[in-house]
Amino acid sequence: MSALVLALIVVAGLAVGATSIGGILVVPVLTTLAGLPVAQAVPASTFGFMFTGIAAMVWLRRRRKAQAAADALASGNAGPGARSPASTAQPLALYAWALAGAALGALTLQWLPATAAQLGVAALAIVSGCQTLLARKARAEGGMPTSLHGRAAVAVLGLAVGCGSAWSGTGGPVILLPLLMCFGAPTRLSIAWAQGIQLPIALSATAVNLATGQLDVRLGLMLGALLVAGWVAGTAIAARMPTRVVKIGVAVALIAVGLAYCLRSLLAA
Repeated sequence: MSALVLALIVVAGLAVGATSIGGILVVPVLTTLAGLPVAQAVPASTFGFMFTGIAAMVWLRRRRKAQAAADALASGNAGPGARSPASTAQPLALYAWALAGAALGALTLQWLPATAAQLGVAALAIVSGCQTLLARKARAEGGMPTSLHGRAAVAVLGLAVGCGSAWSGTGGPVILLPLLMCFGAPTRLSIAWAQGIQLPIALSATAVNLATGQLDVRLGLMLGALLVAGWVAGTAIAARMPTRVVKIGVAVALIAVGLAYCLRSLLAA
């Protein structure tokens, strides 16, 4: 692979670390610039996001502990059991449904027409970029909106995110985050949930891809190393720069990549 391809994979990881979106860049880069078929690029990309998912889980665990300690100190209750509902929320049902959806998506990927998969990736990039640019400011505090408390809503959301992520080779945040923002979910919880969903989706889809012989393990390991390197840099940048500035840059890149990928797919059809 060229140095440009490797650099762009790191940039994708950086975008995921900084804003939770950016994973959609990986498959277009692999297919357009590296010349890999979609059937090889998607499973390897999904496998790569398993490593950023692990990193995100470790980061979220540390963040929850730090936030709980800060909230306990602010409330005058510094006991070891003090917790903040907003900072310790665990969307386990959503993750479970996303895991099931990822398995379903991985099982059906081989029957999905190549052009349809490519156009789906392009549409996700464009929609995610536009949503990031146009979404209203989410609430800064509080829990998830009541529309996401129902079991049916969580099941549909989890299945859709898991299936779409397995089909497109993305880690999950690029689909989940815009949806949560549309529902008016608070920014802090939205980003945390989007970061955390990478691991169950990647584990489920990778297990299926391994069983069906669709996974290029060597390529996936290389992608994982590059994505984690970018993710670490992205989290550091997010801590020092306004998130909105980073989001705008990523959104513009997503729209540009999506339009270019859509044009290429239509011309090749």
